[in-house]
Amino acid sequence: MPSSQNSPYLPASTPRSADVVLYLDLDGVVHHEKVLWHPRKGIYMSPYEAAGHSLFEWIPILESVLEPYPAVALVLSSTWCISPGYSATLKRLPASLRARFIGGTYHKRVHGVDPWNLSMFRTTPRGVQVQEDAQRRKPRQWLALDDDLDGWPDFCRQNLIACEGTTGLSSLEVQHELRNKLGSCFAALDTKPS
Repeated sequence: MPSSQNSPYLPASTPRSADVVLYLDLDGVVHHEKVLWHPRKGIYMSPYEAAGHSLFEWIPILESVLEPYPAVALVLSSTWCISPGYSATLKRLPASLRARFIGGTYHKRVHGVDPWNLSMFRTTPRGVQVQEDAQRRKPRQWLALDDDLDGWPDFCRQNLIACEGTTGLSSLEVQHELRNKLGSCFAALDTKPS
């Protein structure tokens, strides 16, 4: 029995994939981790814990790092998949990044709309969510940019580029690691048979 059959989240259809997929968290990666939500205001940066920061402030860094790699596809691996939702989130991103997205780690067709399933997904560690999505999509290579470091399966840790929630992609070390790992992904593709 394939390992994906062991997952409680069985695909309802074959998800979109690519040779190289980058799983992208948002809070603590493309902006400061201190993000708040209000029923009238929506999502906004904490004026107290993240003064001087703005939503998506480090997106230009991501665009710059990805520019030499037009074949890299993105998968949203964030609580933003649930609220405000995948489509609403993509509308807030620049067109250059929107065009790269092939899905999110949470999708109603895969996980259902039942509140229990949603609760189960929310309590599943981020690393497990990403690993299960990679099993469904079957990219030849994948990486993950995330500041949620708990619960990553040991065999997936080499795919994780760990961000510190207050600096995210603004960290030169994170940028360097992402560039190096993207280069390694494409070097590995050149050495593997198609």
